[in-house]
Amino acid sequence: MTIFKKRAAADITAALAEGPWSHRFVAARGLRFHAAIAGPEDGRLVVALHGLPLHWWSMRHPLTALAAEGYRVAAVDLRGCGASDKPPEGYTLPMLARDVAGIITALGRRSAVVVGQGIGGQVAWTMVSRATAALDAIVPVASVHPGSFLPKRRVLVSPRSAGQIATLRSPRLARRLLPDPGFMSALLSSWVSDSSQIDRATAERYADALRIPYAPEKAAQLMRWSTRPLMNAAHARFARSARVPAQVPVLQLQGDSDPVLRWQSVKARRLGGVNWRFELLSGIGHLPFEEDPEFVCGLTLSWLSEQRLMP
Repeated sequence: MTIFKKRAAADITAALAEGPWSHRFVAARGLRFHAAIAGPEDGRLVVALHGLPLHWWSMRHPLTALAAEGYRVAAVDLRGCGASDKPPEGYTLPMLARDVAGIITALGRRSAVVVGQGIGGQVAWTMVSRATAALDAIVPVASVHPGSFLPKRRVLVSPRSAGQIATLRSPRLARRLLPDPGFMSALLSSWVSDSSQIDRATAERYADALRIPYAPEKAAQLMRWSTRPLMNAAHARFARSARVPAQVPVLQLQGDSDPVLRWQSVKARRLGGVNWRFELLSGIGHLPFEEDPEFVCGLTLSWLSEQRLMP
């Protein structure tokens, strides 16, 4: 039996890693959101959204790669995560989409390219139906379109991942497990392809941010909503309303070796709109920006150039 050692709580500085970026707190929709920002102030805005149970640091590679090409990039902590506020309610995809639209406004812009992994990609997809005016384009990565949960019988995740997700939906278990580096290392290592690995230092970085009070419980709340959108009538109505073809350019990236999501099920052919491109990433799992950041960031930059979404 594995015993996980309880670790002391940490303050928000546990999520404020140093690097070639600045840390900024912005007010939006009555909350304070944290973002790591890099790139010239006059560059086109790109908002990078992390997956679960991670925080902004998982988007450090697109943050620096796109900033180096002249984009203004903000890697944001979603509500409840990292150094952002952790209110008791509001952990739904429509609410998160409105949060991001508010953050874009707070950063002094009318619209942005939104790049998101996991739940971050779901937020980007949700903005298509909830906040289209705030979008220049979206890049969902290893992410399920919220409308793809219809019909109910569609199988989206592997049996092993379904068990992991069920565990992480429990606030009690999340509070116990997620701050432990050993658990985090094992979890993330099971999410990448066989040819990839997550080093211990990276796992510890993510686990440290989950020592911030209420961060594990909020991750569980987000996990529950993003992975079971049909558990009641309100979720089902949202899933149906989200099935709106995109009116902005879409680059959907999915690893062909993703142990979590079945790529055949997440391919959003009917929902991507007219200007939709699907790229299957060879030999890459559920964490493309950790597994092969140079290739994935280069692909994103090339596509932005093709769309004339220049810095």
